Amino acid sequence: MINLQDCFIRLIRLSFFTLVVLALLNTVGVSAKETGDARPLKCVYFVPSDCQPYPDRAKRLYRVMKYVQDFYRSEMERNGFGPMTFGLEEENPGELKLYEVRAPKEQAAYGRDSHGSVREIVVKELAKLGIDASKEVVVIFQIGLRWEGNKAIEVSSFVGGGTPFSGTAWFYDDPMLDPERLSSKEPGGYYGRPCSVGEFNSHYIGGIAHELGHALTLPHDCELATETPLLGNALMGAGNHTFGREKRGEGKGAFLTYSEALRLSVVPAVSGQKPQRRAVDVRLIDLRAERVSKSAVRFTGFIETGSPVLGLIFYEDRDSRRSDYDAKTWTVKPDENGSFEIELTEIDPEPSELRIVAVRDVDSVTLAKFSYNPNGSDGEFDPITRFFILKRISTAYASKNADKLNALAAGEFADSPEWKKLCEELAQTVSKPETPVVPSKVDADSLDLSNAEFSVQNVGWARLIRNASLENEVLSAGGKAFSRGLFAHAPSLLKCDLGQKWKRFTFEYGLQDGKRGSVVFVVRGDGRELFRSDVVADSALRSAELDVSGVTTLELLTEDAGNGNTTDHSVWFQPTLFRE
Repeated sequence: MINLQDCFIRLIRLSFFTLVVLALLNTVGVSAKETGDARPLKCVYFVPSDCQPYPDRAKRLYRVMKYVQDFYRSEMERNGFGPMTFGLEEENPGELKLYEVRAPKEQAAYGRDSHGSVREIVVKELAKLGIDASKEVVVIFQIGLRWEGNKAIEVSSFVGGGTPFSGTAWFYDDPMLDPERLSSKEPGGYYGRPCSVGEFNSHYIGGIAHELGHALTLPHDCELATETPLLGNALMGAGNHTFGREKRGEGKGAFLTYSEALRLSVVPAVSGQKPQRRAVDVRLIDLRAERVSKSAVRFTGFIETGSPVLGLIFYEDRDSRRSDYDAKTWTVKPDENGSFEIELTEIDPEPSELRIVAVRDVDSVTLAKFSYNPNGSDGEFDPITRFFILKRISTAYASKNADKLNALAAGEFADSPEWKKLCEELAQTVSKPETPVVPSKVDADSLDLSNAEFSVQNVGWARLIRNASLENEVLSAGGKAFSRGLFAHAPSLLKCDLGQKWKRFTFEYGLQDGKRGSVVFVVRGDGRELFRSDVVADSALRSAELDVSGVTTLELLTEDAGNGNTTDHSVWFQPTLFRE
């Protein structure tokens, strides 16, 4: 049941926060009246070689994009930012300017994963017209639906992504696509099943609005339960499927959450600002949590920043769905000293990831990610406490200052055996760096492979890093920290000579805390597979022990699990060889 008093209080708080943000926007030279027309979208019409452009496309797609443009404008205004929206180019009044690109291959060649190759073709064609796609938000209408009788088959990509400097979204065009038909309950549409013409337009025009949101830097998120009956579904959640359904009397449609609007307010294609490259000068210094009620948690903390920060967005993303469509959001404006306090309601008692994003006057930056289980038990916030302990230790470690590490061991962590030992071990690593050795030439009972010389060391990103993460932080997974380990971004291959002189190999493995990649760990001995993990796509720490008797060449591999290697920060923790 909806608590109307809570809703009223929430609206009052939202209105106050909106006034504060509007005031700050004006102080940094961003007027709520600017519409982004100085940097309009570049709309491309991509035609496979075996297809023909649909007739009346310029007028019909103008209606589509104008409808989406008006949706953004009205939602930005409802959220308190004024009539901000993206700009459009017109060929003639009421006609969308379309940059037509004739593709070299047939429709079947441009499948669901073809967005990269399609963009390459488009970028080259735009360059011939003097348009630099790396400085524009480009939307690509593709003839990507194939009709087989009354069934529509999705052939091409329907995705989007972007940065503050540029973005790309890939859509479908179809003669049925028209906002004037959103109210139609006539049969004839198709989306996974037969549907009305109006529902067809809800899905695909809603999809255009949603994927354009990604091109304008928006991530997924969803609405709070208290917002659903009042506003419908968040555009960057399920709103791409409910978009415009209110026109058919089928319920509330889609809306922009406050967090979506806040992020859009600093996107140059919407704000009219000139894009700016600025170093990340915002840091989350501290964060503390306390249980308020069964479903509410209060966070207090503070940030340090050299840039105007319009607000902090807290994303609470449940692990059970294995996607971020269900990430609820809350926003708070830090005070002039960087302090803030925020209460998160509707917290689900299950393992989740908490992400904190700062919206600066020119962009949005992620400050922290925490995996924790807000289930009301003792220690539910320990992962967050440990995160900031590790931050302090990592700062000292990254500076290569053994004295600072020893001071932490003797001072702040003198009564904590775990942290005291970690600081002492890291201080030893800093003060007495070791030269890598060939395992077959070592005469000892055990050998830490973090100090091994590898005849091959190929990694998927950056370089092999010993005893630290890519960001020079302490290695950790599942909240457990390690002074020794090998950071080898997937896909990677490390190969070393054992000379048949070792018997056992033990190690722990996982993703560096705070990363959301997916990796498979593999160990081979003389080409024979000795170990293969399941796909590792969470923060858990795992371990293994292998028999390497008689092995001459040991290979440690990480694979990208077949879905690309974005944030595949794979780590071998404490990899150790034993004689017996």
